[in-house]
Amino acid sequence: MKATTARGGAIALAATGMLLLSSCSTSSTPQAIEPSGDAAKAGACDAVEVGPITRCENFYDDIWPAIDEQMDALYEQAKETDGGRLVIWDWYELSPEVIAEFNKKYPDITIETQGLTYNLSSAIISAKATGARNTDVISGSIVSAAAMTDEGYWADVDWTKFGVPKEFLELGSTGMLPDSINGSLMQVNTEKIEAPPTLDGLLDPKYNGKVSVASYNANVFSGYGMDKGEQAMTDLIGELKSSGNLKVLEDQDSPLSNGDVPIALGQTLFNPNPSLTVQPYEDGPVFAQFSGVNVDAKNQAGAMLWVLWNAYNPDWLNLRMTDEQFSTTQVPYAGLPATVFDEATGLMKTNADALLEGLDASTNIESPDNRDDWIAMINAADAALNG
Repeated sequence: MKATTARGGAIALAATGMLLLSSCSTSSTPQAIEPSGDAAKAGACDAVEVGPITRCENFYDDIWPAIDEQMDALYEQAKETDGGRLVIWDWYELSPEVIAEFNKKYPDITIETQGLTYNLSSAIISAKATGARNTDVISGSIVSAAAMTDEGYWADVDWTKFGVPKEFLELGSTGMLPDSINGSLMQVNTEKIEAPPTLDGLLDPKYNGKVSVASYNANVFSGYGMDKGEQAMTDLIGELKSSGNLKVLEDQDSPLSNGDVPIALGQTLFNPNPSLTVQPYEDGPVFAQFSGVNVDAKNQAGAMLWVLWNAYNPDWLNLRMTDEQFSTTQVPYAGLPATVFDEATGLMKTNADALLEGLDASTNIESPDNRDDWIAMINAADAALNG
């Protein structure tokens, strides 16, 4: 069973999420959890730039031990809070295998999980409005979590007090802990075709009927628009459709795998067909994803413990990188040392290599400053693709 989640894939639904959240207001942030001991003893980041992300190559040697010590203290608090109950809602529910891995290290925490897909945001809002038990953990990219940010759902956690390097926190907003990367890629059946390095290249007549995109995934064009402008983006989408080169398909996987439509615009690959690979393309959006504590969390310490473990625990990341049953749609955060990615095997290696290559080439990436521009570009792409 794969530990799948579609936080990154939901980026195209940012506008929908904004409507769902409307003008719901949240209560004041619960009293902050204080660090145990001196997290300042974590070492300074040995910085290497990977595109717009700062990688700390010494993370596990000099920084992680201080975080791990803080997590021991968080665990003691978490198991005494709300009876050790931790509620995690996401796009898909956590698999029993993932929960079991967490409980190997933290056995007295009982995780309750739901997979709510498109209803995730509305479920969080409804729980808040009715006083029902809410999720303790929230997550998303800067764009997909825009409404959550604007409505104040991210608890104001200063992660640096718990040892997280300040360099990790430069891309997001307050309370957002970077946990992974995701982005748009070309999925290619290499036995049938060679894909170009650009979206413009897909206009070549040889790609007639050979390229697909899902109707909900117009965001694959958004980076092109951010670089070249909205009009150029919508013109490209129109030309790709009118030429017959681009098909809008809800099931891209079968035609990709059998070679009928051998290029699919999407995200990471999870089809084990050895003929398939993924590659980045120029102006393909690659972005950081974040997790954090719901301002309405009943077990704040448990939420902090979970997100730190899921994002950075080296034993857990090793499983994600080497064991197919723990593969997810996200690749670990690129701020972690190169050794994390060097150990990848199988599809995780395929996806990690492609996303890291795309990230290193990115000149545009989501940030709080340009977030609304990205949302507008995604909406324009959606209108051009599906209008």
